[in-house]
Amino acid sequence: YTILQPTAYMQNLLANWASIVDNGQLALPYPVATRISLVDLNDVAQVAAAVIGDPAHFYATYELVGTLPLAQTTVAQQLSVVLGRSVQAAEIALDVWQKQVRQDGVLSAYAIETLLKMFRYYAQFGLAGNPHTLTTLLGRKPTSVEEFLRRLRCDMA
Repeated sequence: YTILQPTAYMQNLLANWASIVDNGQLALPYPVATRISLVDLNDVAQVAAAVIGDPAHFYATYELVGTLPLAQTTVAQQLSVVLGRSVQAAEIALDVWQKQVRQDGVLSAYAIETLLKMFRYYAQFGLAGNPHTLTTLLGRKPTSVEEFLRRLRCDMA
C-alpha cells in the first residue's frame, strides 16, 4: 500500500464558481485571513498514477501539498487577476452556510456535520503544509493557484 494525503483541493472553488463570476464574491464559512495550503487534483492524479503499484513506494505515506498556506484574500486577489474583475473574499456565518446547504438538499446530515467540524478547525488552525514532497514526486513544481485558475477559466468558457 501507499498512502496519499492530499490537502484541500483547488477544485473546491468550483462549488462557489457562479458566485465568484457573477457576484465577485468568494464566500467562505471561515475567516478570510485563514491560511490554507491547496493542491490541484490533476497533480494528485499524476502522483497516484506514478506511485500506485510501484514497489519503490510501498509502505510510504505522502502529504500532497501544492502551495504554501494562502490567506483566502490572496486567493480572491488571484481570482481578480485571472477573471479581470474584482473578487472579494467574504466570510459567511456557519449557521448561514448550514441553512443554505440543508435547503439545497445535496449533502447528507453527516456530510454537513463533518464539514462544519472541518470549517471550525480551519478557522482555528488553518491548514498548512509545504510543496516539497509533491515537487519531488512530480519532478516539477506543483500547479500554482494562478495556473489552476487560468485553466479553469478556459474550461468554463
